Amino acid sequence: MEEFKAIELQRARDFSQKMNATFEFIRQNFKSLGKSILFIAGPSVLVGSLLIGAFMGELMTLSTGLQSATGNPEAFGDYFLSVNFWLQFILMFVFLFISFIVTIATINCYLILYDEKKSNQIEVSEVWDRVRHAFWTYLGTTLLFFLVLILAYIILLIPVVVLGAISGFLVFVGVLLFVGGIVYLIFSASLTYFIQSYEKKNFLEAIVRSFRLVNNGKWWSTFGLIFVLQLIMGVSSYIFLIPYYIILFTSSMHSVSTGSPMEFSDSMKIWSMVFFTLYYMAQMLLYSLPNIGIAFQYFNLVELKEARGLMSQIETLGESKPDTRPEERY
Repeated sequence: MEEFKAIELQRARDFSQKMNATFEFIRQNFKSLGKSILFIAGPSVLVGSLLIGAFMGELMTLSTGLQSATGNPEAFGDYFLSVNFWLQFILMFVFLFISFIVTIATINCYLILYDEKKSNQIEVSEVWDRVRHAFWTYLGTTLLFFLVLILAYIILLIPVVVLGAISGFLVFVGVLLFVGGIVYLIFSASLTYFIQSYEKKNFLEAIVRSFRLVNNGKWWSTFGLIFVLQLIMGVSSYIFLIPYYIILFTSSMHSVSTGSPMEFSDSMKIWSMVFFTLYYMAQMLLYSLPNIGIAFQYFNLVELKEARGLMSQIETLGESKPDTRPEERY
C-alpha cells in the first residue's frame, strides 16, 4: 500500500509545478473531496442541473418547431412571456447561484482542513461544519462582487461612449479596453474567496489583498493558470454533450433524407434534459480543478512575497519532537 505524503501547500512553485500539484491533490483526495462535494453541494447542483436541462429541452423543442413549416412563431414569443417561463428561469437562477456558492465553499473548506490536518482522512461532517459558516460569507461576497462588476461596467463604459462620439474606429479601441479592463479586474480578484476563508478577512480586506498579491508582477501567471484549468474543465464537461449532438445530428440527417421537417420528439426532449443535466453537473463538480489551482497560486504568491513557509520551517528548527514511544516498564 502506497504511503500517504501530504502535499506541502505553502511553497513557491512555477507554472508546471502548480499544474502538477493541482492534479496530484485531486488524485490524492479524489475519494474524500468527491464525497464532500457530492453530499454537500450535490443536492443543489442536481436540482439546478435538472432545471437547466428541462429549460434547454423546452427551448430546443420550440426552436425546432419554429423552423418547421407547421411552426407557430407566436408560440415562441408567448413562451418567453408566460408565467411558467419566468418561474422556471428564476428557480434555475436561484439553484445555480446556490450551487456555485456551496461548491466553492466546500472545496475551499476541504483545502483548509487538509492544510491543518496534513491528511486526506477528512470526514464530510468536518467539511459541512465549516461550509455552514462560510456559505453566508460567500453569499455576501458574491452579491458584492455583482455590485462591484456593475459599477466597474458603468465606469469602463464611459470612455467607450466618449470615444464613440469622436470616431467609429475609436469605438473598437474602446471596446477592447473595456473587455480588457473587466478581464483584468476579474483575475486580479480571483483569490478573494480563498483569502476570506484562509485568512479570515472581510470582503474589502480580501479583495485588496488579492489585488496586491496578483499585481505584484504575477497577473499573467495567475491568468495563465486559471485560463488553462478552466479550459480543461470546459472541454472535460463538454464530453457529456457529445452523445446528445450525435443523436441530434442523426435525427436531422434522417429528416433531410426523408424530406420531412425535423421535429423534436418527446424522446429527444428527454435526451436533451438528461445530457444537459449531466453536462452542468460535471461542470460544477469539475470546478474543483481551477479552484484548487487558485489555492496553489495563493500559497505560491504568499511564499514569494512573505516567505511564510520558509519562516515556519526556520522557527521549528531546533524544536525537539515529543517522544511518542510508550514508557518503558521494568
